[in-house]
Amino acid sequence: RYVWTSERRQLVILDPPPPDPSPRATAVPYPTLAFLPSPAPTNMAFPKSKSMWVHFSVLSLLTIAQCGIPSVMVTVSCVLIFLWVTFSTIYYMCKKPAEAAPSAPLLPSSSGEDKAPSVAPSGKKERLYYLDNLKIFLTAVVILHHQTCSFVGNGWYFNIGNYSNSFQAVGNALLAQNQSYFMCAFFFISGYFTPTSFDRKGHFLFLRDKFKRLGIPYVTFCLVLAGLLGLIYQAGAHHDVKWEPTPNPGPLWFVGWLLVFNTAYANTDHSTPTVMSCPTPSKMLLWCFFINILNWIVMIFGGGTFAYMPLTFGSLPFDVMHFYGGCIAKRNRWLESGVEGGIIEIMDKHRKKMYSTIAFFSVAMFGYSIYYQQSTPADDYDEASNTPSLIGLFVISWLFISLMLFCQLDFFRNHFNSTGKWSKILSGAAYTAYIIHPFFVCSMTAAFVAIYEASTGETLVFEDGRTDSETVLDSDAWLWGGWAVCTLLSVTLTFFFAYWIRELVPGAKQII
Repeated sequence: RYVWTSERRQLVILDPPPPDPSPRATAVPYPTLAFLPSPAPTNMAFPKSKSMWVHFSVLSLLTIAQCGIPSVMVTVSCVLIFLWVTFSTIYYMCKKPAEAAPSAPLLPSSSGEDKAPSVAPSGKKERLYYLDNLKIFLTAVVILHHQTCSFVGNGWYFNIGNYSNSFQAVGNALLAQNQSYFMCAFFFISGYFTPTSFDRKGHFLFLRDKFKRLGIPYVTFCLVLAGLLGLIYQAGAHHDVKWEPTPNPGPLWFVGWLLVFNTAYANTDHSTPTVMSCPTPSKMLLWCFFINILNWIVMIFGGGTFAYMPLTFGSLPFDVMHFYGGCIAKRNRWLESGVEGGIIEIMDKHRKKMYSTIAFFSVAMFGYSIYYQQSTPADDYDEASNTPSLIGLFVISWLFISLMLFCQLDFFRNHFNSTGKWSKILSGAAYTAYIIHPFFVCSMTAAFVAIYEASTGETLVFEDGRTDSETVLDSDAWLWGGWAVCTLLSVTLTFFFAYWIRELVPGAKQII
């Protein structure tokens, strides 16, 4: 039997269950419920059922409006989130804390005294270094992704190669696969660390810290960095250089939506732990199939962006699912060793099948993309209107969203679950690298354009008002070589400067 004591903010065992002789823990061990830390409800928190219904209803209504009147809602949603993040950041930076950060929940000791736990209830605290290393990898993938966009002719600030070519076929396949999983993985990792942060700091301090570390970079990018970035790609596209006054967070749309999710989480009553087993691959495939249908409806009718979020593969509904999935994973210890029904046990049973499925369909997509590009006249080449391509994109996005996160968590746990000097440096610089990487991607592309024009005597044409070029290069080898070199330089320089920005700029480590 258990009783909730609001004074201690904990569940107290009245009749402790007998010790479990099994060497393995369950996904949510019966005794562990007494030790799941959760702050007492605040005045701003709804009861859980009502809160989740309110949040879901608001997001659903906005999404329906986005699909119904996209020409209006694209602008309205962007303005609303920009104003909300801006004024909320100002509010939390100016307001003094009204509450002290809660200490760790007190646990009853054998002597009858209360003490704070020094380790997890299940025993020795497990440090998941592989999540730090996965974060480094995903940040590098984001840089690679955007550099690839710039060489396939669309999807970025400044693009070349916007015509039928061999690199575009492979690049588009790579982009579709990346887009299906990498932002979902970011949201999952962010969600995983949310419950402990909220428990440790309490409602106000939790949100104050989030708006400090996320809101300040978001507003700064919108008002300052976006304009500076515009100067780079306008010069690279041979246009008159002028300041773009329209706020635009660029890739920091992710940060804005993290603030939305964190605020929703903070205004939900978590006094009763959410008990849920890790879904099996078959359940993920089933759920994600229907959610992917919804996602494609939003993609087709949503107008391209929603509060700056690109509506593409693995976007809005999956981002919501993965953030809250990360929160639930933390509460239920899905990533820890020795947890029955956790991700480790699931991968031990299904590892070969899941790896093989991802590899087979990935290679198949690359193969078909190359075949379609080589067998289709340049004037008729359009994957967006090709039925087999669209079916393949649906299947690939569905499979990658369903299985890729499991595979990545398993792979990095088995091969990169350690830390060292370089791991700490790169992990610490990853968030800063994410913020500043557009400057290096655009600069490398502009440098490539300058080198190509100087070497060949040709001029890449960028029509007025556009920063993508349809000029056909002398050879596809220029695109392949330029992409490889620019990607290597962009990743290297971005992390290099990210590290030194954190080291040299006073107070930078407190924010980025």
